[in-house]
Amino acid sequence: MTKSLILTKATKPTKPTKPLIPPLNMAVNTLPGIVKIQMVRCEDLPEHLMLLAEAGADPVLALPAVDIPFFGFPSLKWDGSILNGARQEQSTLEFKTTYRIPDNIRFAFVVTTAAGRQYLIGTREPKYPQIKFSDTTGAPDGDAALRTYKITHLAPKSVLPCLL
Repeated sequence: MTKSLILTKATKPTKPTKPLIPPLNMAVNTLPGIVKIQMVRCEDLPEHLMLLAEAGADPVLALPAVDIPFFGFPSLKWDGSILNGARQEQSTLEFKTTYRIPDNIRFAFVVTTAAGRQYLIGTREPKYPQIKFSDTTGAPDGDAALRTYKITHLAPKSVLPCLL
């Protein structure tokens, strides 16, 4: 009894496809809280920062910045959606301070977290961050008279990782 060997055309191995979801990086510091808030003039920022951030680059900024002293616990949150096939994010930065932000200049804000990450809210190009504020005289039992700022920014990428 003879066995015959049948040869078939070899198929090329297929290339592995990239996963749709990137792998999780388990060595990430995620300390909560904001330790510093700074503001820079939008006109001093380099052009096209949003495009760099969308491409995955963390822009390095060498700019004059003003530290904003704050009281309590500031917060930064952002969320996004896909609207008509385009990405849209909205961020909100809230903090209390005695500092008065000038009204006649467009500002972007840099937030530093306890983990050492820095985020830029705003770019040189429009849409600029919208600044709203409210004042309080403080309660008679010792609360300070503070101004509460609420900065909102709406853009394709609203919070940009950066280094200042």
